[in-house]
Amino acid sequence: KIMIISGDQTQHLLYRIQSGQLPSVDEESAIHVVVIGTNNLGSGELPEPTLKGVLAVADYVLSYTKGQLLLFQILPRGDNHVLENLCPPRCSSSRKPFESFMPAVHKLNKLVNDGAEDLKEKHGKDRLGWIDCGSNFIANGDGYIEVDETVMPDLLHPNAAKHVFLADCIL
Repeated sequence: KIMIISGDQTQHLLYRIQSGQLPSVDEESAIHVVVIGTNNLGSGELPEPTLKGVLAVADYVLSYTKGQLLLFQILPRGDNHVLENLCPPRCSSSRKPFESFMPAVHKLNKLVNDGAEDLKEKHGKDRLGWIDCGSNFIANGDGYIEVDETVMPDLLHPNAAKHVFLADCIL
């Protein structure tokens, strides 16, 4: 069962799964794939509160299902040109807005990676996987790391070819 809703944030997904929309709860062979958090950052939420939401979703899935959870690192996003440069969450140490979402994306992914270790201790290391497919969506050049527009035309959603890549990344 696929539970994707455009613009979904961690609190929305958590509400839905707590309200009975969590599929395959009794199937030990079930694999739950969760990709959540980027819309929290896009709405101006800081990485730390977003982390709490991502981990709450993951903990709930692991607590109320028998299967495995594959938690995706959030993919790079470069749609900052259509959104106001918010400070927070996209701030330098001098409190100036970044021109990119990438620092917040990197920070959130690192925080979730660290938090996933605690979930593995709580629920068993074999039940939680952490997947990083994001490096194939960035362009590097002259010290510049940003979303590759050729694979993410709107700088947020992968094109058809990269959807195939994501499926292969899971498998």
